[in-house]
Amino acid sequence: MSDRCRQVLLWGLAALLLQGIAGAATFRPGAAVLPFHNTSMYSGHLLGRRAADQLALELGATGVWRVVDRAQTDQALQQRGLRPPYAVGYLQELGHALQADVVFTGTVQRLDVDKKTGAIRMTVFVEAIDQVSGQAVQAVTKTAEVRRNERTPEPTDVLIGRSLASVLAEVAVAAGKYTGIIGEVAEPGNETTVRLKLPENSGVETGFRFLLYRAGTEADERVPQKLLASVMVTKVSGTQAEARVLARGGDIHSGDVAVSVCCQPKISRNTGR
Repeated sequence: MSDRCRQVLLWGLAALLLQGIAGAATFRPGAAVLPFHNTSMYSGHLLGRRAADQLALELGATGVWRVVDRAQTDQALQQRGLRPPYAVGYLQELGHALQADVVFTGTVQRLDVDKKTGAIRMTVFVEAIDQVSGQAVQAVTKTAEVRRNERTPEPTDVLIGRSLASVLAEVAVAAGKYTGIIGEVAEPGNETTVRLKLPENSGVETGFRFLLYRAGTEADERVPQKLLASVMVTKVSGTQAEARVLARGGDIHSGDVAVSVCCQPKISRNTGR
């Protein structure tokens, strides 16, 4: 083996080790993905299951979510006799049972097949509900189009799979952006407000959602444990933020861990952000 090859190999091993260390030190909120409701009239419930499987893969690929195994999620649904669409109360109960902080589900709204060009156009609505408040931390509608390559013909169902992957990858990117910013409770405040301490240059803005956890210690590291509350940021000043308590499942103390979920920055009309 040449010195150059050996050096590249060592760099690769070092990068993998660093990734492992970084992953161990990063808290990933739990996400459960349920089968989608299908109103497109294509493949019945099967398309909804395919959508859930694909979204679970895409969320896991972002590296910021701890995705509950889909088989475990399906088992929980079967035990309760649940099918989409789901009532909010069931979503919260499922999130608690599966130890998922956020529950994702949605609707395959449209699936159009252009018989002339072979293009597949799919529109999905995806909603993410936090376990504590039962409110949506994210609700997005995305559309993707996949066209048939005449040189390498593919069955329609394969193209539909590609369309699902494309549109749900966009959803996962949106759900992963600004997810996992870790702060802490500086002051518990009163029943309706808390003050958070944020990291430098976190990018947190008003409207961002955080889940609050009781802090614990694992392997000499301070980590989030019991899920306590859901809050929304109402004011930011440097590394301090004021937040409104949307719902709580326990008392909030100074030092509790705050983790952002599914946050989107505001769009500036002047800059085009």
